[in-house]
Parts: sequence; structure tokens; C-alpha cells
Amino acid sequence: MEGDFRLLGPIDWLQLLAQGGRTGVFVVEAGGGRGEVYLERGRPVHAVFGERVGREALLEVLALKEGRFQFQPAVRPPVSSLEGPLEAHLLQAIRLLDERVEVGPFDLVRPGSRAQAVQGTLDPVELSLLLALESGQSPLDLASRQALPLGEVLRRLGHLARLRLVEVFPRVPRTARLRVALGRQGAQVDALLLSAWREHYGPFQQVRVKAHKEVLLSVEGVGGLGVEIRLAPELLLFHGLKVGEEVLVWPAV
Repeated sequence: MEGDFRLLGPIDWLQLLAQGGRTGVFVVEAGGGRGEVYLERGRPVHAVFGERVGREALLEVLALKEGRFQFQPAVRPPVSSLEGPLEAHLLQAIRLLDERVEVGPFDLVRPGSRAQAVQGTLDPVELSLLLALESGQSPLDLASRQALPLGEVLRRLGHLARLRLVEVFPRVPRTARLRVALGRQGAQVDALLLSAWREHYGPFQQVRVKAHKEVLLSVEGVGGLGVEIRLAPELLLFHGLKVGEEVLVWPAV
């Protein structure tokens, strides 16, 4: 058995092999790297990927988005580096993978080809995000429409992407449409949003804010603000901005 990861990813293939109680080695090749996952009666007993061995190697294999694979039956492992059923490793791997933010606030996210087939197995939050994607949305737009924190939307979409239920198309960070809220000091935007801008444009300390007029404000990042820009009362009064109105915000570079 051999093929590539265009339709099914390594998680899917290993689950099929485990359910079938197969014994052998699952060999992957991707990006010039090679990995091996040894199974005995459907249980992973050893994994290697480059210089990584055991759980770290298995995680690298599960995280692959492209590449080729081959299953060689009846091949025994040279050593044992894994214990427990595949399900235990999958749960641990998915939790660790979810910590890697692979989706940016401005990226275009679309439902994948497998999305409809597995809708019944998703939790309500991820299902609502998947249905809201329609033909494609950015996480920033989804956070606004679903009234969810930007960080949670990014984490959930990253999880769906790793399960190959959505497709992510990276886009250059752009102008953000944010809602004005009352803050205690200066101007603040979501730390994830600010990080995405700085990663692309380099360091900057000010943003341009446009409603009925354009103003230049010093900015800092704060976690959990989502689609809000929080402004101190004196800034609201001085620039004639109102709580609840939408403004366009982009980095002053």
C-alpha cells in the first residue's frame, strides 16, 4: 500500500492501519525527510523521523501536510520507543499540535473536501466555525461574526486544518476593521493581531486609525481583545471617536 497525503493525511492512514490490526512499518517521505512508524497488531511501538525518536518522531509524522507514504507489512521494529494504543498518542499529538498557531489572523480559510463528511463528529464551536466559513473567511472576520476571542478562533481553525477539514491560504496582513471600545490607557489592539503585522512589516510603535478622519496613535498589544481597539477616554474625546463604532486600523510603517 502506498500513496500521498492529498486526500488523506498521516493521521487518517495510521487510524485505518490501527483499526485493521496491521503489523508493519508506515514509511513517509516529505520535504527531503524520512520517517517510520512501526505497528504491531495496530499499536505503534516505535517511531523515527530524522534524528527524532519515539513520541517526538510520531508527532512530526502526524503533523505532515504533504508527502508520500508506503506501508510495508510484517516488518518488525529494531527497538521499542512507544507504548499504548494509537488513540492515546493521537490525543496527545493533537493537543501539542494545537499549540502551534498555523493560521494567521488575515489568512483565507476555506472548508476542505472532507468537511461535510465529519460534521457530526465536531464539537459545537468548531462546527459553527466550519459552517460560517462558507466559501472562505479570514479568522479576524470569523471572530467578529461569531463573537469569539481571536485566539480561540485561530486555535480552533488550526486544529481543523491539521485534521485536513479546512484549507489555509496565507495572505499578507492587511487593514483590520475593529470596533472601538473604552480602555484605560493609550491605544490597545489584540496581541496576536499586532504580532502578525510586526512579523510581516517589521517593528513599529504606531497605528493609523480611520473613521471620519485619520489619526496616528501609539499602540500596544494586549491578549484577548479580538476585534476591538481599546482607547483611553482622553483619546476618544480628543479625536471624536465613539465607543461601538467601527474603524479601519493598519500599521504606521
